[in-house]
Amino acid sequence: LVQVYPAGIYHVRADGRASEWRPPRGKPIVQASANNRQVAVGLQGGEVVYFELDETGTLAELDKKDLGLEVSCLELGRVPDGRARSRFLAVGGLDSTIRILSLDPDECMNVLAVLALPAQAESAALASLQLGRPGTPPALFLCIGLSNGVMLRARIDQRSGQLSDTRTRFLGGKPARLFRTSLGGGDGVLALSSRSWVLYSLAGALHTTPLSYVPLDAGASFASEHCPEGLVAIAGNTLRIVSVDRLGDAFTSEAVPLRYTPRRMAHHSVSGHVVVIESDHNALSADEKVQLYEAAGIPPPLPAGTVLPEEEEADGMLMEACVGVPRGGAGKWASAIRVLDLAARRTLSVIELAENEAAVSVAAVPLRERGGETFIVVGTVKDMTLHPRTLTCGYLHVYQFAEGNTQLNLVHKTQVEDVPAAIAPFGGRVLVGVGSGLRIYEMGAKKLLRKAELKGLPTMVQSLHVISSQRIVVGDLSESFHFVHYKRADNTLTVFADDIAPRWLTAACPLDAHSLAGADKFGNIFVCRLPREVSDDADDAALMAASAGRDDLALNGAPSKAEEVVQFHVGETVTSLQKVSLGPGCAEVILYTTLFGGIGALLPLTSREDVELLTALEMHVRQEAPPLCGREQLFFRSAYFPVKACVDGDYLTLFNSLPAAEQKTIADDLDRTPAEISKKLEELAARIL
Repeated sequence: LVQVYPAGIYHVRADGRASEWRPPRGKPIVQASANNRQVAVGLQGGEVVYFELDETGTLAELDKKDLGLEVSCLELGRVPDGRARSRFLAVGGLDSTIRILSLDPDECMNVLAVLALPAQAESAALASLQLGRPGTPPALFLCIGLSNGVMLRARIDQRSGQLSDTRTRFLGGKPARLFRTSLGGGDGVLALSSRSWVLYSLAGALHTTPLSYVPLDAGASFASEHCPEGLVAIAGNTLRIVSVDRLGDAFTSEAVPLRYTPRRMAHHSVSGHVVVIESDHNALSADEKVQLYEAAGIPPPLPAGTVLPEEEEADGMLMEACVGVPRGGAGKWASAIRVLDLAARRTLSVIELAENEAAVSVAAVPLRERGGETFIVVGTVKDMTLHPRTLTCGYLHVYQFAEGNTQLNLVHKTQVEDVPAAIAPFGGRVLVGVGSGLRIYEMGAKKLLRKAELKGLPTMVQSLHVISSQRIVVGDLSESFHFVHYKRADNTLTVFADDIAPRWLTAACPLDAHSLAGADKFGNIFVCRLPREVSDDADDAALMAASAGRDDLALNGAPSKAEEVVQFHVGETVTSLQKVSLGPGCAEVILYTTLFGGIGALLPLTSREDVELLTALEMHVRQEAPPLCGREQLFFRSAYFPVKACVDGDYLTLFNSLPAAEQKTIADDLDRTPAEISKKLEELAARIL
């Protein structure tokens, strides 16, 4: 046991004997690092003293070196298996440099390498991480936490001690503090800033992953019978023991149980709460199931998400997730509207819809007739059958928040003749897609008042996107996007452009005033852009008059056409698209989710050099690493439309798993080194998360 404090080093042996070393007067210890055989301390003034256990178990001073500058951090790596000592000591100085000192007996404390840093080093960690294929020797990395919140990683040559292949990662706004730990059966690094991160090796690749946990102040490895590979950490004034699970997963999830399948959600910006609409076809409502069970004399099973009591009390209880639920038949719906507090992961209130109504759309709409107060507008259908689609009628429910924004009170509901599949706020009014028509409603005392309408859209309005006070983009169920101009003076809606290809849209997201990202049910993602000249002519009175009042747009299309600038086949039906930034320092990406539970991201490339490099790299990887099943990667990504202006990032990651000879061949053709290509791929991944 070794205790290092400013006035000295206190060493307690296994037999209880103790010894103490004291620094020279006026030179207290300011930095220290140790492993199971070595200790290094930094004294005030820049002197570094090195100790090592001798054959008798005594901590002996072997050498010292005066660097001539104040020491900001020290790091001794773990002693490798089969060796007596760690060969290197990393010393960070206040001159924004870090030095690698040799600890070999023949050249002890000699400077092997010096690395200039963009900011002062706050901490350092030496970690031996497995790279490449199994069986290859692990590589030694030096991770440096800088005062500007950046972690710098460099590879150390285990023979010469030279540093190479430096890479950076922004961690947060606070100075980065690094702690060597054990993760995934090997070395790892816990990196703490305004957010906590872990660096580890998995399947021959390095991963830097944020922790979904409260910010930590300090940490160290912890192992016990119940937690063989964990962390002991300090967060504020609490001591915590943490286990890092599911290494390799980029996201963590928490589930909130619902009654039915969630369809859509709306965010209430005032309270931060989320309104979720749920609906299931061929299902019975909660009250109808209770009545059915009572009539049959069967104890009702517990709904999904119920926490079972102790084993003795839970004996004989059934779960709906295990035994199933009674079916209601075709045309029978069960639906509910739920208010969720996402911060607390709890349900605030639930409204069960009666009379065989099913919620299909929802939006939070500020209404100018009520002073800008935000109301929740829910579109429902009654007695709807799916194929062929028939229904008795549809409704637009208007709800007002009450009881401290925890309850919804029904203000009124308005009957419509078709499916209100899309709702959006529009300048203090409500924009609703009803069947194949587009309508603008205002708030009335007893119902919503129709103020404008556009008829003749091809199939059914699937989504609505308000770009400006005059431009609306309508996503049609089977005919892709339609650009609509609203003329306030005449209170008219006119289609002035549409897409060139028919698309069965499943998700859409506006990117800017002229571009939208969309996805269809066949697994394609595309970007549709309005040409600049069409955008400029949108307000032209002649163009508007040419298409005003035309109900034959479903046959002839709009006067102008948009162009599709990106085409990419994902392979799964995309259920949602969103333009987001996943963290501080990350770029905006198009995040998508799929029907099978996948989450992916499309990163825009802003440099022509990056585009040319990645395109050429994809071509070479396609030749060197063909898919196992034999289908060409290019054919797969072009399953419905030829792939265009999109590079397959998943496929490029195969470069790091190729043999070294093939990597060098590809890199030579691209006039780069394998390390430079690997660094570029890592930098692009770091821009996403």
